[in-house]
Amino acid sequence: MLRSLFNLIRPFIGWIFGITILWSSLFGAYIISTFLFLILLGRHTTWRSFMDRSVSFWMMVPIGFLELIFGMRVRVSGDEIEYDKPALIIMNHRTRLDWMYMWSALYQMNPWLITSNKISLKAQLQSLPGAGFGMSAAHFLFLQRNMEKDAVTFDSAIDYYKSMNNNYQLLLFPEGTDKSPWTTTKSLEYAKKHGLKPLKHLLYPRVAGFYHLLTKMREANFVSYIYDISIAYPYNIVQSEVDLILKGDCPSEVHFHVKKISVSEVPKGEADCGRWLNE
Repeated sequence: MLRSLFNLIRPFIGWIFGITILWSSLFGAYIISTFLFLILLGRHTTWRSFMDRSVSFWMMVPIGFLELIFGMRVRVSGDEIEYDKPALIIMNHRTRLDWMYMWSALYQMNPWLITSNKISLKAQLQSLPGAGFGMSAAHFLFLQRNMEKDAVTFDSAIDYYKSMNNNYQLLLFPEGTDKSPWTTTKSLEYAKKHGLKPLKHLLYPRVAGFYHLLTKMREANFVSYIYDISIAYPYNIVQSEVDLILKGDCPSEVHFHVKKISVSEVPKGEADCGRWLNE
């Protein structure tokens, strides 16, 4: 009875979720602006530390809504991510919202991880009202899927993180985009062209961005481990924010499996690194 009632009002719950995220992010943008004077006073590292914690507090809003209101369950297995060591996190990109669901997994492993985690996202998200400004203040990476431009973004971000004397774990989706019918077709065509086995649940990764970022992190001595995370949806897949907000659809369960890899185990040459990534 209660489940039937909840399913009936799901679209309304979705709208409430969207409005809550919007207004809380707008308020967060106000808080960020209020403390900008710290930068003007030459205390940028203090401001950075304050922003990291402020953004992590805001992350509790979607985490709490997804788990407590929508009832989304998150299961994490494998190795634990160390929040006090710089690292590169790579994960398959099944839906457009994988990165948000990962916040629940990070919080489950260690709440400090939502403070030290940085995410690479498509550049269009920087234009979102409130949230875009907040993610910029958090110094997330906004990528344009143009290697020449993204290389500059990677380099400046790593130099900045290093200068802040904080250890961050940077999330990158090597596949470059979420798994849709169109991207699946393109991935299968790529596999056929290069004599690779067809992948059913994954897309073939784009090596250039991963290799450039990892090389930069190595040069800056800003990477101890690579965490290979597999995300899976055992029951229902909600592909985009449109389904979540307009329809109130939410995955009932999300699984994360974490594999910790020492960076010394990853080849340094681009060709060998590409083969390692594909495997």
